[in-house]
Amino acid sequence: MARCSFDNHVQEIIGPLIIGATIVMLHPRGTVELNYLAKIMRNKQVTYMHSVPSLLRNFFTFLKQNHYLHFIKYLRSLCTIGEPCSIKLVNLILTDPTQHFIFWNWYGITETTVACTFYPVNVKVDTDSIPIGRPLPNYRQLLLDNFLQSVIINQKGELFIGGVGVFASYLERDDLTERAVLEVDGEIFYRTGDIVRIMPSGLLHCDGRKDFQIKLHGQRIELGEIERSLLNITSISACVVMKWNNDHLVAYVQSSHINEEQLRQHCQSRLPPHM
Repeated sequence: MARCSFDNHVQEIIGPLIIGATIVMLHPRGTVELNYLAKIMRNKQVTYMHSVPSLLRNFFTFLKQNHYLHFIKYLRSLCTIGEPCSIKLVNLILTDPTQHFIFWNWYGITETTVACTFYPVNVKVDTDSIPIGRPLPNYRQLLLDNFLQSVIINQKGELFIGGVGVFASYLERDDLTERAVLEVDGEIFYRTGDIVRIMPSGLLHCDGRKDFQIKLHGQRIELGEIERSLLNITSISACVVMKWNNDHLVAYVQSSHINEEQLRQHCQSRLPPHM
């Protein structure tokens, strides 16, 4: 499901091979051609699927609208990662009584190698928000305030991840690496930038970002980078970029004259495709 440039691609390839499972490879646009994807799930009797919430929302909406839910009757484990998992998505996926798979909400960052926390979603219990769960084996978490002191139960703090999956460094960018990690008692922890609180049950809940970074379709986006690019256009005096409806980026610009196509071409020539 993931492109080869994503760390999830490694897990999707190596994971099944480790346990002797069969890998089903999709054609290049297989994740957006929902009818094709549904038929693959049925014809190949797929038991495990892993994707971002935005794609799962589109896929399960398609299955329900076309009465294709029986196409995924072989599914045993469904995992999502890369974006916040909403109650609306859980209700869409788990309210059909014919479905018997486990729905996992994972949390992870590339710098900690795919996933570092996990949670099996329970539609009867999780009615307000979906936790990101507990650390996987051989991972540790710290929740620290602005003074790098541990927070208490139900208090918000920045999440730091330590353990076997933490990256070594950014290639030839020691300055970035130094800002991204914290050493505690000889162990390296990655500074995620995510604001998290721990519940009395020990479950972690994610409450947003410390900065203006967002995720769209599982990809990191710095809103400030888009704003700076637009402000390089001489006719624009002010600009604000924000996420809208979980699927789109919207830019509000102040200008004496606005040419939408010119703005698009300007951004396409200076920013990565997903931005």
